[in-house]
Amino acid sequence: MPALAINRDRLWSDLMTLGCLGATPRGGSDRLSLTDADRDARNLFVHWCAEAGLAVTIDAMGNVFGRREGADPSLPPVLAGSHLDTQQPGGKFDGPLGVLAALAAVRAMNAAGIVTQRAVEVVNWTNEEGARFAPGLMGSGVFAGKLDLAATHATADRGGATVGAELARIGYRGAAPCGGRAVDSYFELHIEQGPVLEAAGRVIGAVTGSHYMLYLGLECLGENGHAQSLPQARRRNALYGASRLVAEIEAIGDAHAPAGTASAITMDVWPNNRINIAHRAVFAASVVHPAREGVEAMEAAILAAMARIADETGLALSVVSRMRRDPIVFDAGLAEETLRLAAARGHSAMPALTRPGHDAFNLSAICPTALIFVPCLDGVSHSELERASLEHCAAGAEILLDHMLNRAGRAN
Repeated sequence: MPALAINRDRLWSDLMTLGCLGATPRGGSDRLSLTDADRDARNLFVHWCAEAGLAVTIDAMGNVFGRREGADPSLPPVLAGSHLDTQQPGGKFDGPLGVLAALAAVRAMNAAGIVTQRAVEVVNWTNEEGARFAPGLMGSGVFAGKLDLAATHATADRGGATVGAELARIGYRGAAPCGGRAVDSYFELHIEQGPVLEAAGRVIGAVTGSHYMLYLGLECLGENGHAQSLPQARRRNALYGASRLVAEIEAIGDAHAPAGTASAITMDVWPNNRINIAHRAVFAASVVHPAREGVEAMEAAILAAMARIADETGLALSVVSRMRRDPIVFDAGLAEETLRLAAARGHSAMPALTRPGHDAFNLSAICPTALIFVPCLDGVSHSELERASLEHCAAGAEILLDHMLNRAGRAN
């Protein structure tokens, strides 16, 4: 049987149409999770699912599933998808490619009149990005049993709005249970969000696993003082101490590049006005490395820099939170299958690792999971300048389709 074809023009049209929701001046998208723009994207996705003949279910976390029934509804389904929420601002491809390519795969099955043994479900996970509500990978985390539903519903953004209330406000606090059901397998297509595939001249990345990651919550304490009158020698400026450590963290990242990365990523300052010296700064750093030893070396360097800055300035610097993520290892058989499917389609491919997190991380804990990468221009993501080509998006969708057909065609 000849390989099924993806309607690449429709896939591209869907990506560009969705990108108009929350469109930004430089060609990106701004759809923070559970905002009106996110609601509009969900509504369009639901419309397209219905158009493709899928039965739509929304669970208590707002995860949206479009189900194409199989010959045996009792068998666990094959899931494929990603997320529609973006960073602020973000691009048109990070997340939507995985959702819309899975929908394109279903359309290809429909056009060919194929009946699979297992149901296929296209899924949009809630709040993958974590830009408005922390942590990210939220909807898939509750689905996989890694996060508590009630606690997640109570999570608030900076303005005090909670996940549960915002789900209800936009009409996506569904009645279906979140998780607790068998899943045969999960597939996610994503832009790489890095430069490796592009530099290697490869079209498909078969992701075997992830890097080590460390998140440090940091605090610098000084003393309030009048910014215009306090003598310079008596100033204990928390913003100054935090800024020095920010520079040190960047230098530590530089010293461990290209394998490792380290940067400060957020900062809040009190009282944060024009008249007062800051008495408190709370900030965070992200450290990533493929080797445990690399992460540990960078953490040790950061702690040493903190001690040195505290000694030189008289400020109090401390670690207030620490979150480590050991590497995720994806199903080796499915990763090998990605390489075989790419070769059969005539697409160049290579094994790959991911630095960023994906919903596939959570799903890998409950079912065989494959994460598939395609290149993005200059490795840029989480930016209005994020770009991917029609040809690469279509190639990735073909591999996704083949995976879905193989797994959904199984009777046992």
